[in-house]
Amino acid sequence: MSKSNEIFDKLVLTGGLRFAGKDPETGENMYIKTEMLKDIDPKLDLALGKYFSEMAMRLWEKGFIDMDVTDANPIVKLSEKSLDVDQVKSLDANERSALKQLMKILFDKQ
Repeated sequence: MSKSNEIFDKLVLTGGLRFAGKDPETGENMYIKTEMLKDIDPKLDLALGKYFSEMAMRLWEKGFIDMDVTDANPIVKLSEKSLDVDQVKSLDANERSALKQLMKILFDKQ
C-alpha cells in the first residue's frame, strides 16, 4: 500500500473525510472533508478549502452557480445552467466533480 493510500485511509477512519457517494459517470467513490479535518490535518484542511473555493469561483464565472462573491461567506445557489446536462458536459473533469460535490452538499442540507 502506498503512503498516500495509507494517509487517505487514516483520514477516512478518523473522520476527516466522509464518503459522499459514487460518481455516476466514472463509478469512483467521492469524499468530502468534515469539520474534524481541521484538527486531524490543518494544512490539508486549508489546502482543500482553497481548492474548493477556487473551483467555486470557476463555476460562478462560468454561470453554473450563483453567489455574491463580495460576501465573506456567500450563499451558494445552483443556476439553471448547472441542471443542463449538455452544459455540465462542457466543464472539465475537476469542475464537474466539484459541481457534483456542491450539489450533493446543497441537496443534503434540504
